[in-house]
Amino acid sequence: MAKSNIFEYVNELEEEIDASRYAPLSKTSKMVDEKIVKEIIADIKSSLHEELDSSVKIMAERDQIISAAEAQANEIIKQAKRTADNMIKQEEVYQEAYDRANGLIEKANENAKLIRKRANQYAEEIFNDLETYYKESMELIQVNKERLDSKSEQDLKIETDEQGDKEPEETVAAE
Repeated sequence: MAKSNIFEYVNELEEEIDASRYAPLSKTSKMVDEKIVKEIIADIKSSLHEELDSSVKIMAERDQIISAAEAQANEIIKQAKRTADNMIKQEEVYQEAYDRANGLIEKANENAKLIRKRANQYAEEIFNDLETYYKESMELIQVNKERLDSKSEQDLKIETDEQGDKEPEETVAAE
């Protein structure tokens, strides 16, 4: 069962419940195949694990982008300093070289800050989306677990009631 997202598994779980037969003498309780339901829940867990791995990869990519941006900014700064040093040697253009080098440094620092800010915003958006996604998924899982637990309790009650009904008949037959 290779599904692309958790919602497909949840839909499959709902379909399994919808396709299930009603319990004897009940119009609200259904009998579901426990093995199938557990398989779907296992698939949901697996998918959540995959999503978490994906978010870890995104964070690693974000860190790489930030590192690359910082390295690029540092290289630009070094180059700007080299340029400034060379220009300082020429007395006539000293002031111009100094101003240009500082401008490059400022620009590099601003670019590095902007890249870092955008990378952090991107990561924050991804985490917000993942958080929302996981919360919704966990809520759906909880609702389905409660349905399953409720159904199991109702099935046990029905079985207990049926066994309770059978005992008096057996007693009468023995007499």
